[in-house]
Amino acid sequence: MLRTRKGPLLLARPWTFLLLFSLCFPSFLQATESAFPHDDDVSFGHFWEKCVSDLPRLIDEGNAPIFCVGTLATAYEWGTDDRRNKLRDDLKGLGWEAPFDLGNFYGEGWVEGGLGLSTWALGPLLDDDRLACFGRDATESLLTSTFLVSVLKLAVDRKRPNGGDLSFPSGHSITAFCFAPVVSKYWGEGAGAVAYALATLTGLARVEGSHHYLSDVIAGATLGILVGETVVRGPEGLSFTAAPGGVGLRLAFN
Repeated sequence: MLRTRKGPLLLARPWTFLLLFSLCFPSFLQATESAFPHDDDVSFGHFWEKCVSDLPRLIDEGNAPIFCVGTLATAYEWGTDDRRNKLRDDLKGLGWEAPFDLGNFYGEGWVEGGLGLSTWALGPLLDDDRLACFGRDATESLLTSTFLVSVLKLAVDRKRPNGGDLSFPSGHSITAFCFAPVVSKYWGEGAGAVAYALATLTGLARVEGSHHYLSDVIAGATLGILVGETVVRGPEGLSFTAAPGGVGLRLAFN
């Protein structure tokens, strides 16, 4: 078996990557560069209405495949490898300090939050609807993710590998992964691939630094993708129309 200086090559456990990337594929394959939301209202008042209306749709049937894969992977890791935390040792053996530093930085939250708020503000000034809608949805994704991860951390109250509190789920991971579906939706598959790669690097960095177990990261990644997908996917609204001869129902999808 190939080895690094300190342990077995990480690729000796390829299923670790498959667990993470399997969460990305369903949403990544749906991304199209020309598909933008019909909802182009970027006003602050509408933002809160959209946040409230999107929240219940986190559990709709369109999110079921991602939720099932993520839940099963999280449960498997929690019950098996988390006790040994062998992935952490494998990652440390790679000696990738600079990439993991980048991953930790990318998942800080203010990075994505700064990009979301700045593009939301710049869009109207530049008369760029796509930029404004991207900023609005990126901000919503981050805000919703922050709410969910805060509630779960307090409810589960799991100890971190380094002895700290509030390990489950990984806040850095949910932050990085909730951003990726929004990037894919507005800027195309190439930009989406980069966003997903950075999010995965963030998750692995959290394990390498003993901040989280892999199950924490997978749970965060799952929630992040669910949030990002829900924010950029319809239905945007429901309306009824009355006309001679009948009543019509119209659904608008993002």
